[in-house]
Amino acid sequence: MASRRLISPELSGLLNEQDGIATAAQLLAYGIGPHVVSRRVGAGVWQRILPGVLTTFSGTPTRRQLLIAGWLYGGPSAVVDGIDACNWYGVRGDGFRAEQVHIVVPWASGVRSRDFVIVRRSLAPIMPASRGHVPYVDAATAFIVGARGAPSERAGIALLSRGLQEGIVTVSELAEARERIGDKWCRGVDGALIAVGVGLRSPAELDARNLILSSRVLPEPLWNQWLDLGDGGPLVCVDALLLDAGLANEVIGKKYHAWGEQYERTQERKERVQAAGLVINEMTPQRVRRNGLQALTGLERMYVHYRGRGMPPGVTIADPPTIARG
Repeated sequence: MASRRLISPELSGLLNEQDGIATAAQLLAYGIGPHVVSRRVGAGVWQRILPGVLTTFSGTPTRRQLLIAGWLYGGPSAVVDGIDACNWYGVRGDGFRAEQVHIVVPWASGVRSRDFVIVRRSLAPIMPASRGHVPYVDAATAFIVGARGAPSERAGIALLSRGLQEGIVTVSELAEARERIGDKWCRGVDGALIAVGVGLRSPAELDARNLILSSRVLPEPLWNQWLDLGDGGPLVCVDALLLDAGLANEVIGKKYHAWGEQYERTQERKERVQAAGLVINEMTPQRVRRNGLQALTGLERMYVHYRGRGMPPGVTIADPPTIARG
């Protein structure tokens, strides 16, 4: 932290709020000019972390200090963006790097990516939707931008899926955010957005869908369909429902399953579904990837056996439950 002789109580308060990070303009406004700044940087007491942004301490900045520095570098209209905002909302995607900071600035801004700061310029108005020590973009924009920058389509699907599973965003909110950002920048994320739009909630389900759609026997199922089992219990969501056979196909994996449901509860849920009269076929992600034809043949045989029987009495299609948001 800066020497007490250099700073007023007002500047001290600002530096406390900003974890010891300040812009040169802020320091000048409190009477600390460029010559003083240069002397302290030269002495190793302060550091120039970005153009026009300084740390009033020596040593390695923390993650939060990097966020504050990146935001200050972007200017008063800047907002923390993409994968970093997703992390703020509680989902850490594959593209997250603690040593990087993603921000969004207005299109006319002269700020560009530099050092550890990655800058996105936006033609659409930028409206901060949440704030900690720095402001963050709205959740839907964060997840679309984060998925756009994901290392693969599967990683993009995983990120969007987590946002949906946790009730942070809805499919309609994601679609609206994608429209605001525009075609030029979002074409790469459309595959992931389509996947979650049709009801897929994990990369493993995408693999299963691609496998099922290759079949000449199976109709396309209803993906992640919610059901009222008629037993007085809560609604359940099956991964894929072949309606005319009363047959549910489940991709059973520990990492992703049934809208964030705890894996330990899967057996209890399975028993309820079977007791209601639905038939369940299970696939593991590994089997889909390594022995897809065998897995598909087994599902096709089961479908042919039960085709035409319809849904069990008392089991009905249900709308997704409303997820309470904090």
